[in-house]
Amino acid sequence: MNLPAACAFWERRKVRRALVALGALIVLCVLANAVRRALCGSTEFRAFREIVQVGLVEGKDHYTHIAHVRAYGPPFVILWSPFGLFPLGRTPDPDNALTGTTAWQVAQLTLSAAAALLLMAAMTVWSARFIASACDRERRWRACLAAGVWFASGGLMFNSIVRCETDMIVVFLVAAAMALMLAEGRDWEGGFCLGVATAFKLTPGLFGVYLLCRRKWGALAGMAVGGVVCAVVLPVLTWGFEGAYERYHSWVTNVMLPLAKEGPEAFIDRPYRRTNQSLTAATVRYLSAYNAGRQSRPHYVNVAGLSVGTARKVATGLKLLVLAALLACWLGVSGSCSHELEGALFALAPPGMLLLSDVSVGGHLAILAVPVGVLAAFCLRRQGERAAAAASWGMPAALFVTYLIAVPTLKELSAGTLGVLAIFGLLLFTVRTLVREGRAIAPMHAD
Repeated sequence: MNLPAACAFWERRKVRRALVALGALIVLCVLANAVRRALCGSTEFRAFREIVQVGLVEGKDHYTHIAHVRAYGPPFVILWSPFGLFPLGRTPDPDNALTGTTAWQVAQLTLSAAAALLLMAAMTVWSARFIASACDRERRWRACLAAGVWFASGGLMFNSIVRCETDMIVVFLVAAAMALMLAEGRDWEGGFCLGVATAFKLTPGLFGVYLLCRRKWGALAGMAVGGVVCAVVLPVLTWGFEGAYERYHSWVTNVMLPLAKEGPEAFIDRPYRRTNQSLTAATVRYLSAYNAGRQSRPHYVNVAGLSVGTARKVATGLKLLVLAALLACWLGVSGSCSHELEGALFALAPPGMLLLSDVSVGGHLAILAVPVGVLAAFCLRRQGERAAAAASWGMPAALFVTYLIAVPTLKELSAGTLGVLAIFGLLLFTVRTLVREGRAIAPMHAD
């Protein structure tokens, strides 16, 4: 893959304008389809709105008053509230979000969904720019890199938007943290963004391990403050001390303890079906007689005939290997290191989030935009070198495999898991290359 040539092609004004127009058209089509699906109740928007309605408007404990329990912590209700407060009241027909509602309520619902999705679409652009600025401090390839990240990861990011998942918000916060920490040296603010991201979803908490291992105390403090503001201050201001305590107690009782004891089966029906592209789900599919397809169209990959419990234990062993690789990289690079190496170490966390979680659906894969940017920048800076050549072919191949989740049968065969593993392997290869280069340069400076 000749990335410099692609950048030279992008720098032509007519080409750039044509591609921007194409990108804008894609965004409009995706948003129109996403709003239509949100109104029909076929995305997460309606479920998130119900959580806000029950938790804030009605003041009830949504962990006990909603049949389908969500794993999100209490802060999620508050953070998502701007898009879930209207229209007030319940929908008369649970199968049709528009039946029995007034024209004004329909308008409110439409505007709420459109605002949420339009904001997420804007986040795709800003996330790409943040990632590019973090990876290219010299500004040499920044515009091209941002465009490359947007187009390469666009399918994954817009998959999150079409489903109205909160993952695009997480990607935006992680990308902003990356830019603040690596491009501007503002560790505290970057850590604060990571703390807010962890309040949306627990998986960004892995960045806390990264910051601890890398001894980034300012960023760790910022992350702690961001977490406290979202997890303690906002709930207390919203529900009072007693109300906040009751919701956390309910969350631990109904979600966290069952999750630790039984896994996602405790509150998710068929958690390892084909939509789940986690390492655990892939292991269960391949090692046990688990229906990876739809209930109406069974699909079994089983090659070993193990029980689901045994397959999960194997998956736990594999996840421990992933965690060991992360810790080896984060702890193995001692002291200060190059900006390029620190970016690669930062980018290890996103695939780690996907591999260590028991549930990683297609919308969650949007976070791969971060490692895509790091790998693309590595290839651009080292054009002509063997390592860059390997990465420049490996990254598109890994993304191609990841995008195969659009094919139902290949999704059931865990194409997304394989793609994440491939990107994780490329990052490990990049870290190893940069560490070896650093060690080779050190004696030269000593002389």
